[in-house]
Amino acid sequence: MIPLIAARAALAAVPWRAIGAALLAVTIFSAGWVANGWRKDAEIDRMKTASAQADLAGANKALDDLGKASATIRTKADEFNATQTELGAKVDAAVKEFRNAKKPLPVGCRPDDFRVRKLSDAVDAAKQAAAAR
Repeated sequence: MIPLIAARAALAAVPWRAIGAALLAVTIFSAGWVANGWRKDAEIDRMKTASAQADLAGANKALDDLGKASATIRTKADEFNATQTELGAKVDAAVKEFRNAKKPLPVGCRPDDFRVRKLSDAVDAAKQAAAAR
């Protein structure tokens, strides 16, 4: 019976209200800590989403710029090919005319007006093509 009395006396000496208050404070602190963690996690998720959306917008703009640049390159390449084809045809025609001339030029003689005009046209076309680059 003495040990029972000693146990009751020991239990009576323990400050239960202080322990209960400490446990309540720890519980409230833990709940606040968890709620703050949830709030911070949600804020981090919002920031990640905003960053991802900004990255997506930047990537879309870069793709749009790339599409415009490729269209411009394609247009310029087509213009270049058309100019090359046109110039090649003019040069071929001039060479053919000079080769098929009925009267060859004698040494020390000036060419006639028709030949000079064709040669001048070929030179002008070459200058225009060079200036277009």
